[in-house]
Formats: sequence, structure tokens, C-alpha cells
Amino acid sequence: MSRSDRPAPLIYNLFPPLVGDVEKWLPHIDRAADMSFNWCFINPIHLVGASGSLYAVRDYFSLSPVFFPNADPPAQRARFKRFVQEARARGVEIMVDLVINHTAYDNPLTRDHRDWYKLNPDGKIRSPGCKDDQAPGGWTTWGDLSEIDNQNSPDRKNLWEYWWKLVEMFLDCEVRGFRCDAAYQIPNDLWKMIIDRARQRDSEVCFFAETLGCTLDQVVGLSNAGHDFVFNSGKWWDYQADWFIQQNNEMTKKNCRSICFPESHDTDRLVNEWRGDVDRIKQHYLFAALITSGVLAPLGFEYGFKKKLHVVKTLPHDYEGATYDLTDFLRQTNRLKKQYPLLSQDGILENVPNGRGRVLTLIKKERDGNGRMLMVFNRSGDELSFGVGDFLKNIGARPLAAQQKELKLQRYGFALMQL
Repeated sequence: MSRSDRPAPLIYNLFPPLVGDVEKWLPHIDRAADMSFNWCFINPIHLVGASGSLYAVRDYFSLSPVFFPNADPPAQRARFKRFVQEARARGVEIMVDLVINHTAYDNPLTRDHRDWYKLNPDGKIRSPGCKDDQAPGGWTTWGDLSEIDNQNSPDRKNLWEYWWKLVEMFLDCEVRGFRCDAAYQIPNDLWKMIIDRARQRDSEVCFFAETLGCTLDQVVGLSNAGHDFVFNSGKWWDYQADWFIQQNNEMTKKNCRSICFPESHDTDRLVNEWRGDVDRIKQHYLFAALITSGVLAPLGFEYGFKKKLHVVKTLPHDYEGATYDLTDFLRQTNRLKKQYPLLSQDGILENVPNGRGRVLTLIKKERDGNGRMLMVFNRSGDELSFGVGDFLKNIGARPLAAQQKELKLQRYGFALMQL
């Protein structure tokens, strides 16, 4: 299967600390399948270091006893493989987190393979960090992590083989998806090696690059290295500024297929952001689902969970009761996406002026300009009537029957037309 032919990923993120033992995961897969999701993303399930963070891995080849209790590593992997097989039987493929930019500071590799790490001028192993306008000095350092030197390690060959063995372990468990954490921090040559080898094992395996904060050149480089999909920044678009349209169109022209999301394990819950306004929350999922190839929603989004997912603090007792139930809405939206091919791919977007400041009218076009769809979003909290007769004439669309020349838009409502 070529990369361009891969089905659009509709991803349900099962955040493992919120559920606990792997034996409790399948009911969530059943619900994801019922909502027409075809992928389930599982955050890191490795044995973690002293900080307790999912992303501070102490041992890549041992799975966490929190999720796989009372079992040695071979038995853990056997249990995980059974879960992967059971999920596939329900029509849901499993995607795991591939964290190869850093390890826990107390990972034995820091002692046994010190030359695999980046060092500070004082000779100590470096901790990674990121720009953070809210932090002192505008920078946050993750002191529980040690940064790998995948590019310049003097023992790079063995380091890269170590990462391949990690991927191979998951392939042995029949995993077909890898979400590549901090993908832009990893040399593209390493990604190409891993992806090429993985596809020799299983031609249907997919790689998803985490690219938030990347430049366009970095995104294109990751796509050229073999990643099937990248994650875009649509979550932060205000439906007005030009930047997202420009970013999307440049990525589409360069054949980068992307995934949008209304919230993730790194963001606050949308129910908090919009104070429980269900109409507004629905609109954000519709936008995320229909604007680009793929969509992701974390466990609890469908029920309006309010507690932010935390890579250290979240536990099964944080599982909440439902504020509302969007399962039927998500099912219908995901099926709508599957119904129209243009909604399951990235296209060229055009923000068309309509004379109504509270209405966003986007045209999504195939890259060759043939297929077109009109998406109309009511950005206000009031019901609106939107006259589309003259508007359609102005954009060169076929006229509508008289009774269709006016759209009734509910508060934060949405309408879709094939042009």
C-alpha cells in the first residue's frame, strides 16, 4: 500500500494511566470502534524512571507493571500482543509512542552507554528543554530526562541498532503504528532507516510524526523520510488569522498529510476552555475532523472529562463521570468523513469573504483543483440565517434550488456542501 493510499487515521487516544491494567483496555476499544475510530494511540507503556513520567523511560524492553502486573518481560509482551490482536479484530489498529530523543535520567544506558548522550560543557549529560515564555529565562528544562545524541554519537551505529530493536519488539507484538515523539529532533536518516526496515517487515505499518513547533522545512523533511502523517497546529487556530491557511496549503502542496485534534494529552480539556459549551465543543471536533486527513481525540473527550491528562499524576481514580455524551455525534462525524473522499485528505483551503463577520466560509479543494467542498461555520453563539445564493454564484458554484438558498445555522453550527 502506498503512503497516499493509506486510509485517513481516525485516532482515539487511550491514555493508559487513566485506565490501568491492560485487561481493562478492551471496553474502551469497543467504544472507539463503535464511534468509527480506526486507530487507538497508546502513550508510552515502558518501565519508567524515578520521576514517574510516561516519557521518562528507564527500560525500553520492560513494560510497566502498572499496566502489565505480575509478569516478566516476555509475558508482558505476550499480553500486549493479545490486546493488539483483539483490537484489530474490532477494526482498530494500535499505535504506540516511540520516544527515542531522550531517556529517564536514571536509565542504565546513561551509565553503560554514556557516549550515546549529549553532554554539557562540564561533562554532565544534558537534559532537554524547550522555549517557554512563562518560565524564568523563557526556557523550561526537563531535569528528569537525559538527551540522546542520535546525530553525532561516536557509537551511532550501535545506538541506531538499539532503536531498531525497540521498533522490532513492537512489530513482533503486531503493532502497525508508531507516534514518533519529538520527531523533528531525530535525524531524518535514522527515521528513514527505521521506516524502511519496518515496511520490509509489514508493508501496512504507519509512522506519525509529532511536529508541533516545527518549521515547514522540518515537516517536509520528516515526510520525505517516510512518515505517513504529521500533526498540525489547527487546535490553536482562531478561525480568522491567515497563518493556518498558509501553513496548511504549503504542507498540502508538498504532499504532507496531517492530523488535527480539538485537544490532546498535552493540552487542557476543551470542556474547560469553553466552559462546557457543547455546541462550541462539537464545532471544534467537526473542524478538526473534516479540515485535514486525520483527527485525534483523547479518552474522555466524548464525555466531557474535565481533568487534564498528566503524564505523572493521572491515575485510574481520576476517571470521571460523564458531563455529557458525544458518542453518537463523534460516530456520525467520523462516518461523514469516510463518506466523502475529500474530507479524508488534505486539500487546498480558501477562506472566502462572505460579508458576514460571524460566519467562516472555507472552500476545501483537491490538490489538482477538481473536487471542491464548501464548509460554513457559524462562529457566533446566536442562530443565523446565511444567504448562499449570490455567494455560490460568486465562487463559481452551481445554483441551488430556491428553497436551498438560505442556510439556517444553529449557534456554533456547521454546514457542508459539495460544489
